[in-house]
Amino acid sequence: MKRKIKSLFLAVMAFGFLTCCKTSVSEATTTMTTTPSPDPSLAQYVCTKNIATAPGKLKLLPVGTAGAPQTRGYAEYVPPDYASNNGWPCIINLHGDGELGDGKTEAVMQCFTLYCLPGMIYNDTWDKKHRFVVLSPQFASYADRTAANVNAFIQYAKANYKIDVTRIYLTAVSSGGVALGSYLDTYSGGEAAAVVPVSCYAPPTTSKKWKSVPVWFLCGASDTTVGPANLITHCKTLIAAGAPVTPKITLYTGVGHDANSANKSYAPELNDNKFETVYSGVNLVPYSDVYDWMLQYHK
Repeated sequence: MKRKIKSLFLAVMAFGFLTCCKTSVSEATTTMTTTPSPDPSLAQYVCTKNIATAPGKLKLLPVGTAGAPQTRGYAEYVPPDYASNNGWPCIINLHGDGELGDGKTEAVMQCFTLYCLPGMIYNDTWDKKHRFVVLSPQFASYADRTAANVNAFIQYAKANYKIDVTRIYLTAVSSGGVALGSYLDTYSGGEAAAVVPVSCYAPPTTSKKWKSVPVWFLCGASDTTVGPANLITHCKTLIAAGAPVTPKITLYTGVGHDANSANKSYAPELNDNKFETVYSGVNLVPYSDVYDWMLQYHK
């Protein structure tokens, strides 16, 4: 991993981690073929071009290339047979410090093609069944990672993509937890059917507001930036708050705050890490396919 996390998020609603960068994706010019949501409240988000025109590939959409309502650059993936289904599950990916940028050019968004979920999609080492629409908004700074901005992007996804709104999943890496934690806390879980924080710090006091959201924490056992003890505390807080689904924690033996944790968490067939079985009296789970796990849950 080329970039290290700057600090252990002192922000009130953080989680955290690093990120993704590499090659250019050509921009399509065909008119959007998706059917906008009939929900009139989403009309302000509807775009008119370049959306879902490259099925099966990671595509970079700088600000404005998807139409006038688009105010944020993002990386897009839709399945190869996207046109055949009107109800795709959707993953919203919240990046770490390595992908911070204004989203105005493909050059500044190249960081989405090396690591983490977008990088695994780019190299086709992620979900072998290609079952999800995956959207990765780019944030310019910590201040840009607000709950309102995450929510606005989710509404944008609902307005422009053929997704099942009961199966919207959120994942975050490292400092992407700033956005994830803020959103879950502010909207009491919001529209998340389940969440997968990878190497993210999670302040335990926020969890009571989103106890109904299934969560699977994945982290290196030697990650001193996040600290496995924080995840254990968070897990216990969720359980004490009455979480209907017991939180899961996977700790990779000997792994720190680095790409070995992030990349392999999103690439089931490449994950050859060893796992801890118990930490501070809490039983842990070994890694298994995160995509199968997410699809168990509907909002």
